[in-house]
Amino acid sequence: MSPRAYFRRSPGCLSWFGRGGLGGVVLLWGLFFGALLATPAGAKAEAAERELIFAVLAHRGEDAAREQWTPFAEYLEQTLEGIQVRLLPVDNDALQAGAAEDRFDLVLTNPGSYVMLEQRHGISRIATMLPAEVGREEDRFGAVIVAREGRVDLVELGDLVGQRISAVHPDAFGGWWMAWRELQAAGLDVEDDLDRVVFTGFPVSRGLDLLLAGEVDAATFRTGILEDLREQGDPRVEQVRLIGERAVPRFPYRTSTRLYPEWPLAMRGDLDAEIAQAVLRAILALDAEHPVSQAAGIAGWSAPRSYEDVQGLMYDLGVGLYAPEPFAVLRWARDNLAVLLAVLAAGIAAILLYVLRVHARMRIAGHNLRRAMCAIPNAVITLDARGGIVYMNPAAEQMAGLVRLQALGCTLEQVLDLREMGTDRPLGAERSEPLAANLGEHTEARLVTPSGQERIVRIDRTALDPVAGSSVRTLLVLADISEERELVDRLVHEASHDPLTGLLNRRAFEREMQRAMDNAREYSSVASLVLVDLDYFKAVNDRHGHQVGDELLRRVGTILRQLTRSRDAVARIGGDEFAVVAFDTDAEQARILGQRICSALGDRPLQVEARDVTIGASVGVVQLGAGLAGVDAAFVAADRACYSAKSEGRGQVGVARKADIHPITGS
Repeated sequence: MSPRAYFRRSPGCLSWFGRGGLGGVVLLWGLFFGALLATPAGAKAEAAERELIFAVLAHRGEDAAREQWTPFAEYLEQTLEGIQVRLLPVDNDALQAGAAEDRFDLVLTNPGSYVMLEQRHGISRIATMLPAEVGREEDRFGAVIVAREGRVDLVELGDLVGQRISAVHPDAFGGWWMAWRELQAAGLDVEDDLDRVVFTGFPVSRGLDLLLAGEVDAATFRTGILEDLREQGDPRVEQVRLIGERAVPRFPYRTSTRLYPEWPLAMRGDLDAEIAQAVLRAILALDAEHPVSQAAGIAGWSAPRSYEDVQGLMYDLGVGLYAPEPFAVLRWARDNLAVLLAVLAAGIAAILLYVLRVHARMRIAGHNLRRAMCAIPNAVITLDARGGIVYMNPAAEQMAGLVRLQALGCTLEQVLDLREMGTDRPLGAERSEPLAANLGEHTEARLVTPSGQERIVRIDRTALDPVAGSSVRTLLVLADISEERELVDRLVHEASHDPLTGLLNRRAFEREMQRAMDNAREYSSVASLVLVDLDYFKAVNDRHGHQVGDELLRRVGTILRQLTRSRDAVARIGGDEFAVVAFDTDAEQARILGQRICSALGDRPLQVEARDVTIGASVGVVQLGAGLAGVDAAFVAADRACYSAKSEGRGQVGVARKADIHPITGS
């Protein structure tokens, strides 16, 4: 049987709007900033009466989706007071249809489905999921292509010519599209060069069964599954090996493909801003240990990733947004030639009768287009083939501090001071060509305005087809996303920092401790935990009041930051308890740091609220290494060392002994 009998492409449509056109950009950002800025009277009363529809792509069935995500929906309902959250598992077709009718407020779906919803219906991502697999957190994933261990002839992807391969589903993003893109990049035409592609459906382990049974020569599925099966003791893992394995720094799983962002949580474009912010705060508060996260099989949520690579995959493969229409126009024309000729004759006659009316309507349309460009809040700029500016709408003129006539013929870098994110270098400075020629479809940059203010802008670039009588070749839309960035950064900071001192909170600090302990085990690096317990703090509170006590805690936080390095982690972990993870620091160096802390806090009174306040500190030190079972064990050891220091007269530094690290148990 030919390979084509086993292979098909998913339907879709190729449209200018789907490839990131002006309409999609304006709708997405217009709705988002409108939601952020709108504060109508009675908004809370309206929110208290509404129902929030949470749609989840049920790729493993409705029952499995309900079991996995019902605790998450109940958690949101408890967090969003007065709002009922209804979980709605749907398949991909129902998800697309519901989004088109604005029936869903929140959407959780795979990256490929999200890109289509974003482009077609204006939904906007607010976070990216961190799956919990084999106890690791990672917001990217890829796919593996495996063969039986004995197939020494299958090493690189090009060796798969003439072979049989199993995948999960023709429209599976991680279960087929990722591998398909890499096979295509390796020079293989999957329809002509493969013997056949067999789609197994779920569970993914069916592909391994077919592979080990000899019914296929290779199998592909998403990353993390091999490690998960190995953790479960599945013997099949030892009988396969990867084809075309890639080395990806800091990625915890083996992969044969490029990496793509995990599932995003997205919202409807016109969702109420207060509800959107409350949802974001609620999900950022979830960590891997939370019962809701464990029920969903995730480790939490991260700031939203860029999904441009997903759109690039669809474009390369001609799937999703870029799938060809299945309707065969030429065949229909051949079968209905007589009807077509009659329709064409009638059409020509109608065109001749309406030429003058059409000409008048075109003049009106041109006038309306100019009015629309003036009303659009985003900057719109068109360029000719050489990169010279042809048109700027009023928003672009305001952004550049110039009028259109002054900017005509100038290049983009001559009118806008655009700089790379995170540096002060001009955007595209390393290239000799005009800046506009080097921009991707979506680029983020820092814009320095003529008044000296800095803004963060997203630049969407669309290449336009040549039109007779027009020199325009490129359309640029620049959207100011500074407020959105500031909101996300603020919420992420609030979720990980102590509101009183601005130091890390305990949960974020424990993540830093775990990272230091993992590095000590894997790379033999050195780090130490320094636990600081203030002496006489309660007496200060009782004598001077809580306002002075709070200011004293802030003063202590400032002193600890001054005594430590920028790469060290400093946190307030309790009422009057502070802690430091000192990287590249052994126990003896940490003891010296502890003595400096004791001296800074206890040698002389501290000036707080125009008062001299006398306190002290006792410090416990433990070196983080393989001898500690985990974060809790490190805290116990440091706490015991600190208690020992207090018993020796306070203002002392105690270093954890072996008995503190490995406490003696028994009667």
